[in-house]
Amino acid sequence: MRQMRLRAVRRLPVAFGRLTKRGDDATARWIGPVLRQPEIRRDAVRVLRAAGADTGLLVRAAERLPGFERPVLVIWAADDRVMPPEHGRRLAALLPYGELVEVADSYTLVPLDQPRELARLLRGFARAQGTSETNGADAER
Repeated sequence: MRQMRLRAVRRLPVAFGRLTKRGDDATARWIGPVLRQPEIRRDAVRVLRAAGADTGLLVRAAERLPGFERPVLVIWAADDRVMPPEHGRRLAALLPYGELVEVADSYTLVPLDQPRELARLLRGFARAQGTSETNGADAER
């Protein structure tokens, strides 16, 4: 993790390089607590190990998505190199009331690359849900 203090290392594809186009300031701030606080370092290791432990978790979750009968806005990065746009399209298609919006000029971490666009999309979706039914789904559910 100490090498992650260097911008060149953070920008590598095996680090954050494929996750964000412009979020280096944020990713640099993420590294500090991991280096300074053993508790955070320990928890980070636990999360990373657990992510690979249950290989069927995502499959089981995906199988349940067609039963989710509320409006969902799937926001996906059009330039994503880690999770390709086709994955966003498949996710939205699994949801009965799923709507996909692809955000241009962003990699995986849309909040870092396009925060204003993300906020605009979320505000619009929230407003739509608060004022009317969407795609036949009951907005009050």
